[in-house]
Amino acid sequence: MEPYLDPFVVGSPSGEEKGYLITSPEYSLKQALSLGAEKAYEIAHTFRSGEKGSSYHTAEFLMLEFYQVGTDLHQAMDLLEELIRWVTNKLSLPFPEKPFQRKSVKELLSKLAGIDWDRDSLERKITELSLTNLSFNSMEYEDCFFLIFLNLLEPNFASEFQFIYDYPPEMAALSRIELGAAKRFELYFGKIELANAFYELLDPIEQRARFEKEQELRRKLGKEVFPVHEEFLQALERGIPECSGISIGLDRLLMVLLGRNSLSDISPYWREI
Repeated sequence: MEPYLDPFVVGSPSGEEKGYLITSPEYSLKQALSLGAEKAYEIAHTFRSGEKGSSYHTAEFLMLEFYQVGTDLHQAMDLLEELIRWVTNKLSLPFPEKPFQRKSVKELLSKLAGIDWDRDSLERKITELSLTNLSFNSMEYEDCFFLIFLNLLEPNFASEFQFIYDYPPEMAALSRIELGAAKRFELYFGKIELANAFYELLDPIEQRARFEKEQELRRKLGKEVFPVHEEFLQALERGIPECSGISIGLDRLLMVLLGRNSLSDISPYWREI
């Protein structure tokens, strides 16, 4: 479980059983790839606690997650853009012909913040702009990165679709690292994140090490520490072909395509929180 992701806890009436609502169908789909599937997808009800504070967050939402063998990161961008254009055509919605912008994180940091993504550079810019009163000793790398991202990058995003790709290696999650960058992307429309994608890490040893590091961080943050997902690691050991995976928040996508400003106009699961 990613350190900053928290599932809802559920229990039986007797109190003898405990479980968690699904945050993503990711692991089961990758297990299908390890058993020979070349394409896999699921539209799932997903649940995440702590989703508060804006008109485009809700505790329950519909997620489309899909994987395709033989697809690298830029091919995955092509595939997602093609899908969105197909959907808008089927719905007879107006849509710009201009291709989606593609910008690397390093490019955005240099242009909008004047820095690189190493921790020292992030800390110097945070100090210069007085973005926090917290001690850097108490902050993880991601905390520093998102202070810069949310204050200096995201406010400058135009109201258009753009892919943001190649993240710092500290934020690789389940993506592979090549040439010093985590091979993942996020699709934004303005300030709204619509999709997240990985060029998948296939090394079970590296993935186990990342899971154990996530456990350490959850423990440090005082959160529940979940067991390592052994079935997923076994799938990696069996072998998963080269592939990319994409998850899309369908509620948010429909909100953007219809020109609405709140999930309350779109989602039957939205409630003010």
